[in-house]
Amino acid sequence: MSERPQPRLRGGRRGDVTGKPAVLVLHGGRENSTAPTAGLQLSYLRMLDMYAGLRSQAEESAVYLLRYRVRGWNPASHTPDPVADTRWALHQISARHGEGPIALLGHSMGGRVAFAVADHPQVVGVCALAPWLPPNEGLPPVRSSTRFVIAHGTADRMTSAALSKVYSQRLRAAGSLAARFEFPGAGHALLDAPVLWHRFAVRTTLGLVGDGALPAAIAAALRDSASEVAPLTLAQVLSG
Repeated sequence: MSERPQPRLRGGRRGDVTGKPAVLVLHGGRENSTAPTAGLQLSYLRMLDMYAGLRSQAEESAVYLLRYRVRGWNPASHTPDPVADTRWALHQISARHGEGPIALLGHSMGGRVAFAVADHPQVVGVCALAPWLPPNEGLPPVRSSTRFVIAHGTADRMTSAALSKVYSQRLRAAGSLAARFEFPGAGHALLDAPVLWHRFAVRTTLGLVGDGALPAAIAAALRDSASEVAPLTLAQVLSG
């Protein structure tokens, strides 16, 4: 009998981390698959680069990267598999950090997972890159301490930029602080402008958890309820 795969959480900081901020990075996957997640799969490697960038830029935050047990969302499960794994990871992080704030960075299915677990009391922000957000996806609770940022390429053929726009509008209508940006001509794999995606993700996520300032364009969009969608340029990411 083969061993049941287990989620794997890497990263963190040594020493006293009680009360310090933390970041959890969540990779993508598939709608249905019980195949174990491997460390050489592209969905995982894609976020390994983000994880490394966050670790190099973080001043205060402990940065973690989760590897799910299996590749699929698996909606037939009582709790989708990556959601269960991420709740486990948040429990581990909370045990190490006490009541420190946590920000989530997720790509594709990882973005969907991030919104699904944003009800955790220590989650103060979500940065979702090309998130998979089906119609009528549930919304996280409205809290003044939690902010949501979505970025989606207009040429994405794997997940729907139109549906992430609708989701952002629903977040705002419910009273959440949310901003959404479009990357003109970008696809799903974050390879069209990798430096842009990387800098956007790292600076936004650290800004959401309070480990540095949010880029000015993102902070302004979160304040401005009329700013549903805005084009994003490298200059905007690096300014402020």
